[in-house]
Amino acid sequence: MKLWKKILLGAVVVVLALGGYLFVSVRSLEVEQLTDDLFVLRGLGGNTAVLGTSAGAVVVDTMTLPLQGTRIRELASELTGKDTVLVINTHYHLDHTHGNPAFEPGTRVISTERTLSHLQTLDADFWAGDAARLLPNETFADRQRLQVGGKTLDLYHPGRGHTDGDLVVVFVDEAVLHTGDLLFNGHYPNIDLEAGGTIEAWSATLDKVAAMAFDRVIPGHGPTTDRAGIAQFQDFLRQLWDIGQAAAASGASKEETQASTALTADAGYEPIRFFSVSLGLDRPFVLRRAWEEATGNFTRQN
Repeated sequence: MKLWKKILLGAVVVVLALGGYLFVSVRSLEVEQLTDDLFVLRGLGGNTAVLGTSAGAVVVDTMTLPLQGTRIRELASELTGKDTVLVINTHYHLDHTHGNPAFEPGTRVISTERTLSHLQTLDADFWAGDAARLLPNETFADRQRLQVGGKTLDLYHPGRGHTDGDLVVVFVDEAVLHTGDLLFNGHYPNIDLEAGGTIEAWSATLDKVAAMAFDRVIPGHGPTTDRAGIAQFQDFLRQLWDIGQAAAASGASKEETQASTALTADAGYEPIRFFSVSLGLDRPFVLRRAWEEATGNFTRQN
């Protein structure tokens, strides 16, 4: 099991053991309203979007715990006046999917084909038993346009980056893009090489995303941003890959690469934390991942 996942799961165990105060904290989600019908929820895990339509609520990503999924489901009903009719998972990581089991069995759940494969293999233990009822039950490979209750959503798998299965969602009527973890705004990203992620191709993947029509951007983590936020993250990725390539060409060690001062585009970036616990997604982590990809020192898992 990868280190970041071990840390996150360990922190979840601590929260559950403490109960009480932390129970309330986990259920406390910040709500940002972007348009009359579109909201962003923030809490423990990736950013969740809630779109109100005449047919019901659409939820994009469900955070880290079934307990949070329950609260997301409640808030979606409160904010839109309707029950959730569609859940979209941008990728397979637990901080974007483990709230799924709180939704009504039979709810429409959409992801890419690769994301479903990763959920069934890399996260198989969680999705055993009743949880499996809220696995994605509809998948696609490249693009899908949805019409839901008078709203249009464009789903697009632009290529490899964070994993090899990430999708983005454009809420067409709202001119808002949800990138999932193809964009971390102000935070060091998780680079899941084992699940087909890549620093090398990530910036070009985001070029395809940037060609879509939108004004504002909901990142996987961090505050709402715009095209400039995507461009800044691309600068970071390109610089990080240059460092990895230089390390591979010179035969630099992992430790030497992690000590590099050449990375400057991460100014102001912060590790993602679960309360006060770092998940290990920090500057040494991304430099290590650059060295591992450039030198081939990692093993793809499926």
